[in-house]
Amino acid sequence: MGGFLFSINAFAWGPTGHRIVGAIAERHLSPCAKEKIHDLLQGESLAMASTWMDNIKSDPSYRSWNPWHYCTIPDHQSYEEAGTPKQGDVIATLHRLMVDPNARKLAPWNEASGIKMLAHLIGDIHQPLHVGNGTDRGGNDWKIQWFSGSTNLHRVWDSDMIKHQALSYTEYADWIDRASEADVQSWQADDVLVWAQESKTIRLGGIYPDVDTKSLGYAYSYKHISTLNQRLLQAGIRLAAVLNRMYGC
Repeated sequence: MGGFLFSINAFAWGPTGHRIVGAIAERHLSPCAKEKIHDLLQGESLAMASTWMDNIKSDPSYRSWNPWHYCTIPDHQSYEEAGTPKQGDVIATLHRLMVDPNARKLAPWNEASGIKMLAHLIGDIHQPLHVGNGTDRGGNDWKIQWFSGSTNLHRVWDSDMIKHQALSYTEYADWIDRASEADVQSWQADDVLVWAQESKTIRLGGIYPDVDTKSLGYAYSYKHISTLNQRLLQAGIRLAAVLNRMYGC
């Protein structure tokens, strides 16, 4: 059963990306779900609550949660063939949170912690490099220049391409929240394993640069930004669907 370990500083989407997902989800909540979630989060927005699971990485008592942010599906294996690691992963954690109401009531907090986890982890699984191949820590070991700064491929997808657009998370959500009704219905019908397989397919579809490439910039962003934006949008649309099923009237 494979897996890859993130360094303590590795995040999915970065705070702006996660807030984009949360902001889009809020726009697609039913009125009843929106009211219940507002009460459970004590007025905090989904956008701001979505970064909680990254924020608590600074607390060593949550170290056992780190593997829940990602999963490993090697290039030539299915998830079922690779197997779920003993410590869990993002697929197993999402299944648990979405199916078992008690899993969303994590002591010593209340159900708000479960909502924050869903908001974050549904974003994580849509970041293509959070469905890793098991060899390079989800692209963290792929060192590269982004314009003139040193980075790695994971961070390019987490935050570098998003920051390059120079938009706030609300402006970004305004820009990309344009799914058709057919797309919304199709995306919301898919399950967690489909979300992971989509990320694997993108990972295999050319997001890794040639091995002799030293720097990425305008051309790479132009080629991949529409894919990145679709993953953010799909995550927000699907988060809304999950929360509407759980908290709708």
